[in-house]
Amino acid sequence: MKTKHLLALLLLALLPLPLTAGIRLPAIIGDNMVLQQQADVLLWGEASPRCNITLEPSWSQNVYTTRTDDDGNWKITLPTIAAGGPYEIAITAGKDTRTLKNVLLGEVWLCGGQSNMDVSFRGLANQPVADAADEILDSAYPDLRLFRVKRDFSLQPRHDCRGSWTVSSPESAETFSAVGFLFGRMLHQREKVPVGMIVCAWGGSEVEAWMSRENLMRFAGVRFRESADLRTANVTPTALYNAMLLPISGYTIKGCIFYQGEANITDPTAYRMRFPAMVAEWRARWGAEFPFFYVQLAPYGYTNMGWSPDQTQAARFREVQQQCMSDIPRSGMVATTDIGAVHTIHPPDKKTVAKRLLYLAYARCYGYKGFECSGPIYKSMEIQGETIALSFDHAPYGVSSYGEPLAGFEIAGEDRIFHPAEAWLKGRSTVIVHSGEVKAPIAVRYCYKNYAYGNLYNNYGIVAPPFRTDDWNE
Repeated sequence: MKTKHLLALLLLALLPLPLTAGIRLPAIIGDNMVLQQQADVLLWGEASPRCNITLEPSWSQNVYTTRTDDDGNWKITLPTIAAGGPYEIAITAGKDTRTLKNVLLGEVWLCGGQSNMDVSFRGLANQPVADAADEILDSAYPDLRLFRVKRDFSLQPRHDCRGSWTVSSPESAETFSAVGFLFGRMLHQREKVPVGMIVCAWGGSEVEAWMSRENLMRFAGVRFRESADLRTANVTPTALYNAMLLPISGYTIKGCIFYQGEANITDPTAYRMRFPAMVAEWRARWGAEFPFFYVQLAPYGYTNMGWSPDQTQAARFREVQQQCMSDIPRSGMVATTDIGAVHTIHPPDKKTVAKRLLYLAYARCYGYKGFECSGPIYKSMEIQGETIALSFDHAPYGVSSYGEPLAGFEIAGEDRIFHPAEAWLKGRSTVIVHSGEVKAPIAVRYCYKNYAYGNLYNNYGIVAPPFRTDDWNE
């Protein structure tokens, strides 16, 4: 009899456990998180099917309720108040309660892209980040929170990712995105509110990897794959979108900063169409047209591609990046003409990049006045005998090279052969370009090469992006 009873117990133990009201939350929703202040933020999770869900945030006297669907999924919109904390959020499903602790309300930014966004203060092989030790030491900020989506890939959509919110400290900042951390720290210091930075990036990733299959099917030439592995995940269409981006989509953010393009540099024509489509899809997933600020590729020799620094393949791609602003509403682009590195595709100066991204955010998201957040943008030219005079927008109080000779200019005549040119300032906002090799000039280029250093700034210290006055095909 005892044997039969023991056997019955063993059989029961092998049976699947019945579903309970246990609360399951995605990785992006957890302790230490920052929720966007003064917004209707989206929270979601899983529990038993057709189960009542109750949320009680400690910053409010209100109780918010919803109900899981037939598959046990739930979503709820939670209104937040002005920045502050720490708070708690009690989530109840049936008889089960889970409390999220050390939650802050503040500003939340998403950071996307490839290696120049992904690289941490550890740097890469023989490619350090400038002032890494100093930046790591200045990282203990209890109200700055960091979330890195861990690398993963899938050809099928996923509902969750790997990662967790951490409080900024030397240990957590060291392995976080250098650009993302510096942006977040400066924002936190100036706005004096909690800041949450979410990094979703993978070195070497193509834009197609960050787009859905449905989106990509609109474009000719996309090569879908039947399988993916760790070596090819970052260049596999949809693989990173499914496993890394999709699981965090909807988590309410203020805006996005993005640094990508190197992996698509051989096909600027396709990028011209697909990059804006990627941004539109991300915004659709979030249900909001959040600000989107991105970084133009820095000057680099690209000898690894079999190109030379004097060629123009990368210059054409940077031109496309600038053109994309006209197709991406509420966007802005950071120029890097003065901070490239001929021998590395990962220039060490990440702080200038973060600052320029923040200038865009200050001016276009936070209402700061009194400065120009863009560098000088080529406006028009006038041929004046053997010289060409250039005029610029976004330089209301003039252009400058800080007293140094202007660098990066070339000039050409009817033969379309460009020669290095001297350039100088005339008046407040005019640049005169001349070369003794060109007696009848018709076109000017500025830093229109794979690698070239440029030092044309406006009076706010923002550098001009590369440009050309011609439209000649190479």
